[in-house]
Amino acid sequence: LAKQRESELKALAAAELLRDEENNVVRDVRVAFLKARHAHERLALTAKLFDHARSSHDLARARYNLGASSIAELSQAQLNLTSAEIARTSARYEYLALRAELDFQAGTLK
Repeated sequence: LAKQRESELKALAAAELLRDEENNVVRDVRVAFLKARHAHERLALTAKLFDHARSSHDLARARYNLGASSIAELSQAQLNLTSAEIARTSARYEYLALRAELDFQAGTLK
């Protein structure tokens, strides 16, 4: 009777341990999903920022070519464009890394 009770308690403990691990996996997948979704949203934002910077750069170049602005304005527009391109590239890298993490947590990494 004591051995049976001990076995039952061990089975209950194992079931609790399994449930805890399942909860941990679900939590890890959800966190990875939220991070990847946020990174995907950042991709769209940095793409808009880049498009705006490119338009501003094109305008600054046209104004400079017409003599309507200084080299400082054009240089600032070039700097803004480069910064936007760096932000866009960083956002893409972050998204791809977080997507790989999500695939790993979900068990679908190829």
